Amino acid sequence: MSWQHRNRTGLARKCVAAGIVCALLLSATPTFTIACPRSSSRLSTGGAGVHVASSAAMAFGSMTAIPGRTGLTMMSPSYRNRILLAVAVAAVGLYAAARKPPAVALAAASAPVGCIEPGATDPSLFVQTNVKLGDKKMAFMQAASKAVAKCLGKPESYVAVSVQDGQDIIWGGSDSPCALCKVISLGSINLQNNKALTKEVSDLLAEFEVPANRIYVNFFDLERQNVGYNGATFAG
Repeated sequence: MSWQHRNRTGLARKCVAAGIVCALLLSATPTFTIACPRSSSRLSTGGAGVHVASSAAMAFGSMTAIPGRTGLTMMSPSYRNRILLAVAVAAVGLYAAARKPPAVALAAASAPVGCIEPGATDPSLFVQTNVKLGDKKMAFMQAASKAVAKCLGKPESYVAVSVQDGQDIIWGGSDSPCALCKVISLGSINLQNNKALTKEVSDLLAEFEVPANRIYVNFFDLERQNVGYNGATFAG
């Protein structure tokens, strides 16, 4: 949840609470106003001071005129308008709480038009080994590319394979044939897929006498905003 949504939700809850409190408190508060005719706009109590009441406000109904005591009179909104005000505050709060920011729509609008193809993904395989693949290197890379697409369920048009052979690598203190592999993908990284691809890569490397117990394959599931492509990212 974004901080804007949290702030909006918090404000909405406060508005609802304020409306309920206003309704409870104001509905229990009696109405006392100065005594004056509805056509009058000014009244002097004659003792403790001068109290002014708008005749327009009285005509609208936000003020009522009933007898009061000199020096102790007070003005307040009518009971009806207090309830209307409390209900309005609560309604605004409920509306704000129900409304969610259109995060998906904003994300879609921010993506460059034509930049990201539908269903675009990024599976990549990196292989480092201390054996030389020789003239079979390209065949190995092509076979590995198909294995990645098959095991992860991704289109091969987005599969990238990088192989560095003849590297200085030791395993358990020995420079016997071994390999270090890394797979990164936007999704499709799970136990079943990882096991299937590990077997495929191990079988391909077995042709170069690299035993399966000297091969590491590390899997990384990346978020779309963390993968750049075509001048932007897969998130837009």
